[in-house]
Amino acid sequence: MSSDNVLKLLTLFDASEEAEALLNVLRNAGMVVRDTRVEDEEDMSAALEENTFDMILTRYELPLINARQVLEFTTRLGRDLPVVVIMPDNGNQSCAEIMQMGARDCVPLGQPDRLRYVIQREFEDLQNRRALRRAEKMLHETEKRARALIDSSRDAIAYVHEGMHIYANKAYLDTFGYEDIEDVEGMPIMDMVTAEDSPKLKEFLKNYSKGNIEDQSLDIAAKNSEGEAFDITMEFSPASMDGEACTQIIIRSQEASKELEQKLNALSKQDLLTGLYNRTYLIEQLDLLISRAMDGSVQGALLFILLDRYDEIKQAHGIAGSDLLLTDIATLLKEKVGHLGVLAHFEGPGYALLIPKIDAKKAEQVAAGICKLINDHISDIGEKTATTTASVGISLVNETTKRASDTISHAERGSQLAHKEGGNRFNLYNPAIEDLEENEQLTMRAAQIKAALKANRFQLVFQPVVSLHGEPGEHYEVLVRMVDENKQLVMPEDFLPAAEKADLTMYIDRWVIARAIMVLAERHKEGLKSRLFIKLSAGSLCDEGFLPWLAERFKSSHVDAESLIFEINEETGLNFMKQARHVVEGIKQLHARAALEGFGLEQNTFQSLKHLDVDYVKIHGDLIRNLATNVENQEKVKAIAETAGGQGKQSIAAFVEDANSLAVLWQCSVDFIQGHFLQQPATELSYDFEGGI
Repeated sequence: MSSDNVLKLLTLFDASEEAEALLNVLRNAGMVVRDTRVEDEEDMSAALEENTFDMILTRYELPLINARQVLEFTTRLGRDLPVVVIMPDNGNQSCAEIMQMGARDCVPLGQPDRLRYVIQREFEDLQNRRALRRAEKMLHETEKRARALIDSSRDAIAYVHEGMHIYANKAYLDTFGYEDIEDVEGMPIMDMVTAEDSPKLKEFLKNYSKGNIEDQSLDIAAKNSEGEAFDITMEFSPASMDGEACTQIIIRSQEASKELEQKLNALSKQDLLTGLYNRTYLIEQLDLLISRAMDGSVQGALLFILLDRYDEIKQAHGIAGSDLLLTDIATLLKEKVGHLGVLAHFEGPGYALLIPKIDAKKAEQVAAGICKLINDHISDIGEKTATTTASVGISLVNETTKRASDTISHAERGSQLAHKEGGNRFNLYNPAIEDLEENEQLTMRAAQIKAALKANRFQLVFQPVVSLHGEPGEHYEVLVRMVDENKQLVMPEDFLPAAEKADLTMYIDRWVIARAIMVLAERHKEGLKSRLFIKLSAGSLCDEGFLPWLAERFKSSHVDAESLIFEINEETGLNFMKQARHVVEGIKQLHARAALEGFGLEQNTFQSLKHLDVDYVKIHGDLIRNLATNVENQEKVKAIAETAGGQGKQSIAAFVEDANSLAVLWQCSVDFIQGHFLQQPATELSYDFEGGI
């Protein structure tokens, strides 16, 4: 759970039940809320000094403070801190007057559903304002760095707005024989070429402004300040200078061979397997289309083409056969639809087609045509043949499109939805509708989770964690499954995301811990000394009542606390470092142990070990899968194991799926292993630890 998605509320209420009822409306809507309650200006000031909040929710009138005083206080602070005021249902107070003082909105107490939408709107607006400030700061810093790089570049670079020069670097001035930027400021770009080539440049600029140019470069005869002609190649791209949209022109230094440069440039755009454009080039072109679409004059569409049954074909025909299929489909697409736009092999069984100047209806027609094209085609794979179909996702590009990554994500999501419906079809992804449906599903799942908690419809399963070096003792990881109304098991990935959004993970954690302690108590009665690894969610880390509750559990059960090892995901620990450190310290004081799981992928991965004094480090599964053939990952795993060992911590390799990895892990000095290779999660603690691996 990202810390950016947690709503940190400062609330001013005199009745806790009233506040909780309103907060539960937000939580039931899928929002993750962290609430701090204060009652007067002194407490509010102290809370704002110690913590950062996203919003203030206050009653209009309280015994020790009122909404006007709250607004006056926040105005003095000068922070971007939205205030929403809860008004009496039958009061005569003026909402307009309160909003004039700075409140973002007023909501009657008896309209909790309206409050939900107001809070969601204000939180989204706040996040957008923060993102804008970050973007403006980054833009300012980037422009400073870019200006320095431009000035020192050997390539001639100029910026042109509405056909006039607004900036040029020294190399550009030298190229055309000018001494100072003032000599070219305001000069038309048309004055830099010969009279014979002026119509050529004029036509190019006309088509470029309309987005009708695929090749962004132009070979042309230029002239210097003395009127002498010389040949150059101008490269055009959208840019901004001092916040003003303009066009960047680059004239490359001729020190390198032009022919070699063209070959290298072509290779950098090409996917070597299929001969289509590659992912990088497609993203570059998508960025260009998005920048042109910002003023509403241009629109387009990205089609993500996902081959159905690809894994089956790969299993039946091998990697070489599946590569032949990918190449054959690429040739088919290039021949039939390549002329429509930029056609790229994205990755694996995925292709992408970026089409400028197309509306939703025509994009759907193209997608339907692609589905039929692939469905009717038979691919030759060596001496055999194969057929497949395609699921096509469509994402529109228009003035509302913000980022290439969002467009790609939406197109991919559309193809996945089409594939889920049976494949051989297309889906025009609508973020607003899909997000609404997703929220409805999350709300429904949250209700199921609450019902399961109430009815004790959860189940523990256990997976052994085995020493590679013969260390005695039984170790198991505790995993949880939910049992639905039809007595079917629901896997964590299908209910935990909803639990996070509904702020229910802390209750699931407590259920798991309570049951695990009961299991340990029974094992200890039988003389079996087992240790259990239990995952902790961000909800428990941020729950101030968690450690006192855990202490009470240990006290009442008489279970040895050292038998429990609490796992914190590394990403969660980094996002909630202050809370994670507090919980780890508290766990240690209770004589239990702590572990970091999912370790090793973060950039500052070893930094977390400096702040979180854990006993175990569980290495991320992405570093363990296919370890025997991945030398780079072997080096990373060895470095993690040695660093952990040097700090007195033991290392665990999770997701061990094959025997080939065992020897490598032993050589890497890893202490424990866990995975389906040893045993799949089971309801009984039945692994034979004395029998060896």
